[in-house]
Amino acid sequence: MVIKSLLKDPYGALRNWDRNSVDPCTWSFISCSPENLVTALEAPSKNLSGRLSPSIGNLTKLEKLQLQNNNIIGPIPAEIGKLAKLRTLVLSSNKLHGTVPNSLGRLGRLQYIDLSYNNLSGPIPKTSARTLNIAGNPLICAAEQDCDSTKLKPMLDSYIAGEQ
Repeated sequence: MVIKSLLKDPYGALRNWDRNSVDPCTWSFISCSPENLVTALEAPSKNLSGRLSPSIGNLTKLEKLQLQNNNIIGPIPAEIGKLAKLRTLVLSSNKLHGTVPNSLGRLGRLQYIDLSYNNLSGPIPKTSARTLNIAGNPLICAAEQDCDSTKLKPMLDSYIAGEQ
């Protein structure tokens, strides 16, 4: 519920996220494992605004986080680095700013990252992701020629890589 508390939801997309419910697996946009552990949070294009809560790091079984095409502001919380099972991270087309947390580089299972069309800055941590999209972040891509949807081999020596 802390995740919801920092988000504004003008159209009630998250209205069934009930703090009295003991089973978040029944909530909209949540997927769970057979053991009833949250494995996915997918709420694209729901007009959500506000901040992404650092408590996202408590969802330690999360494999997929997709919140693209919303109006989420602020930095990407460093606690995202606690999501050791995360395979897909899509936060594109929001209003995120600040640097990409170094903790993202610790996520060895991460295969797909889309942080495009935000206002992120600074270097991108080395990552094992096969696909990284950082287009539309001028403070990351300004010096790079080819910053559209980037297909990668694992990033070893550079923080931004094109076809390699």
